[in-house]
Amino acid sequence: MRKIYIAAFLSIIAVGSIQATTYRLFVHGRSGSSHCTTISSTASATNDYNNYWGGAVQGLQNVRYVGFDGTQSGGAYSWNTCGAQRQLYNAMNVFCKYPNDCEVYTHSTGGLVGSYFVRYYSPASYGWRVTRMQLLASAAGGSELADFSTSYLAWLGFDTLGGQLDQSVSTGGARSWDHNSANGLTLYTTSGEGTDYLYVTSPLLPGKDDGVLANHSLCNINSVKSVGVSCTRGNARLTESYGCGFLWLSTCYNYYYRWTPYYTVWQGGGGESHGAAKYDYNRR
Repeated sequence: MRKIYIAAFLSIIAVGSIQATTYRLFVHGRSGSSHCTTISSTASATNDYNNYWGGAVQGLQNVRYVGFDGTQSGGAYSWNTCGAQRQLYNAMNVFCKYPNDCEVYTHSTGGLVGSYFVRYYSPASYGWRVTRMQLLASAAGGSELADFSTSYLAWLGFDTLGGQLDQSVSTGGARSWDHNSANGLTLYTTSGEGTDYLYVTSPLLPGKDDGVLANHSLCNINSVKSVGVSCTRGNARLTESYGCGFLWLSTCYNYYYRWTPYYTVWQGGGGESHGAAKYDYNRR
């Protein structure tokens, strides 16, 4: 009996000594390079393979890079080896289970990868402990640039990333599923409207944009619209006023409704370009 008590006491001590770690997973956006590495242990994925983040991730501990190959069949929805969904699944299994937990940060197309993943794979059901998910300049609503790529450029014979990633991040491909559930998670988003590509790409993007994504995606609007206002904090509807009627004496409004689990935490305004949004992981 004494041995049983001693064994029980030692097991309690062992459990109490388990060290929990918070890992920060960074899921990259559209890229012409494969950033795929093997994720098999908590010592994996410590290097920014093929340099997507370019040293942007600074001042955080336990950063892990979830790299994928965008040319895999299915693009952002790919479950192939090195596909985006498969890589995020592997990372969740390795880094996010008890006693550890995870914060997930995504940029651009990575926002589509992550939001789709948690829509169909509930972290609680799989034992993944996700304490925060933040989408930087999220492409969850798709981009007209991908529409252009998969229509006109494909018609002209240009094969961009095998067509797979651009097809998934087109406005139709990105909105082909229900964004109004994230299985209990809040998807925090940041955005901006400063464009590095103003004279080249902005004519292809409706309303305000960041040079790559229009505000219907950046503001998590539930349909493709020409949104002429900035993303206000929160997830309530956006309101755009404009004069109408005789001699502009009355005012009319456009209302834009957002997907339920998305919540804007920061709007960078005209000084924040799509590329600069990589640095917004500390915005709250």
